Amino acid sequence: MIIYWENLLKAILRRSLYRIRSRPIFSAKYLSLFLLVFLESMLLIAEEEKKSIVWEFALDNFEGAYSEAVGELLLEYEKSSGIDLVPGSKKKVALKVNTRAGEGLSTPLNLVRATIESLESRGFDRQSILIIDFSSFDLKASGFYQEVKEGAFYFEGCSVLALNSFKYFESDWFYDSPIPPLLKDRPYNKDSNSVSSNSIAPIFRQSFLPTSLLFEVDFWINLAVGLDDPVLGVDGVLANASLWNVSNHRRFLANESTAAVAVAEILGIPELNQHLKLHFVALEKFQFIGGPNYNSLYSRTEPVLWMSLDPVALDRLLVDLINRERRENGFQELAIPNLQLSYASKIGLGEDSIDAITLKNINDAK
Repeated sequence: MIIYWENLLKAILRRSLYRIRSRPIFSAKYLSLFLLVFLESMLLIAEEEKKSIVWEFALDNFEGAYSEAVGELLLEYEKSSGIDLVPGSKKKVALKVNTRAGEGLSTPLNLVRATIESLESRGFDRQSILIIDFSSFDLKASGFYQEVKEGAFYFEGCSVLALNSFKYFESDWFYDSPIPPLLKDRPYNKDSNSVSSNSIAPIFRQSFLPTSLLFEVDFWINLAVGLDDPVLGVDGVLANASLWNVSNHRRFLANESTAAVAVAEILGIPELNQHLKLHFVALEKFQFIGGPNYNSLYSRTEPVLWMSLDPVALDRLLVDLINRERRENGFQELAIPNLQLSYASKIGLGEDSIDAITLKNINDAK
């Protein structure tokens, strides 16, 4: 975007200078004044273009209010992007939830219900909406396993996919990291086209990607929550769309550096990223210390819902929110810059500078 504005600026300047030079009435003094005003206005426009927008909807409750919030936020996205969130050639859509911290701090069921309703109103059948997370145990504990039909699990008519079943990984699609393997990493079955948890021939370095998100949906939406993590710093939008989408992700949590690199590189995989449309952060519950497991003593509520195309910007706002609570309660703040956010920003996944983020309240615009 910066290169685009630089080229545009040069082209307009060349044309303007040609016209000005052809008119002798313009002196050097007026030419300098013109150039100064013109440059300042163009740089202001370019700076505005660089901003990452986070849309915010204030909630007066955590039940029915989600329906209005999701509906308004999706309309705002469609209006600003010119893209309608309707069925395409695959006629399927996926919702990536986060149940890692347990029942008290998973993606709210009412937010998921509201998103399903909005997608249905845009033409998706309920049977074509997939709900995805890694752990079958955590999905069940968080209320997402409500029906069982012929061995498959459903949430109010939507298929629920647990990635640790290894049914949704294929041998050709993986993130290959040079990080040394852990002996407890999941094995892989060389004699099959799919990944198996019962094989004796492990390939430790390969972290398999969910092919449902790569090839089987028109797009997917990331429904994240926010909490602190001893390795990542913040377990939010970036982690939910990357680490918690691959097999043997625990090996990346050995230290902050390896986790930060893995988060950015996994989410930067074109096949995974190309269908990722939007990120939501539910603040019905967020946790400022004691993660990654849920602890009600350190959980707080913020009655808003955030949405953005920029996962880094959302996590940056989460860091500030967590640090606000840490300051007020006498705990050491998370370090800024956060290594995970910095690396993701450097490879073009978003903005980690608070000055480059614009927060827009949808309620005020109504």
